[in-house]
Amino acid sequence: MAICIGVAIGLGFTFWAWYLTTSRIAAARSFGVYSSPSEGLLERVDSGWVGIQEARIVAAGPDTFGLGGGPHIWYVIACVWADSKTGGYPVGSPTHDFDAPGSYFVNTHEGWVLMPETSSPLFVSFWMKVFDLAGSDRPQPFEDPSVHSQPMCVRQSGHLRIQPMIDRSN
Repeated sequence: MAICIGVAIGLGFTFWAWYLTTSRIAAARSFGVYSSPSEGLLERVDSGWVGIQEARIVAAGPDTFGLGGGPHIWYVIACVWADSKTGGYPVGSPTHDFDAPGSYFVNTHEGWVLMPETSSPLFVSFWMKVFDLAGSDRPQPFEDPSVHSQPMCVRQSGHLRIQPMIDRSN
């Protein structure tokens, strides 16, 4: 009897994990599918700030935390100097004149999708591997900002547009 209850609980949890994982991925796809995590964040920056003077990726890499981490879940951070956020909200704070948005992205078979922290990205990432929902494990090309000696968000002269530019002609 105890074995039957244990099996029922295990199957119930597995079904719940499958449902949560697939529903979170489906919701994430509705916001867009990207060829890389960096492209996804720059797209978010392009649509979330007005009068962008400079924006660039300053950190990008796989999250290797515990069981949920791996090459199919990345955290990306950008620095953005702009006139305002959409909706007229100010950029920066009393101590700095920039925003530093960051987001998780998970690699599905269709491409990379934004996975908000409220969607439990590490939990989803773990079950993506279990249910074979994770995309390829090929590494994403990016320039590692940590090899530079300057602080994370320092303006660079000559950068007046988002780098790399996003082609919106499609």
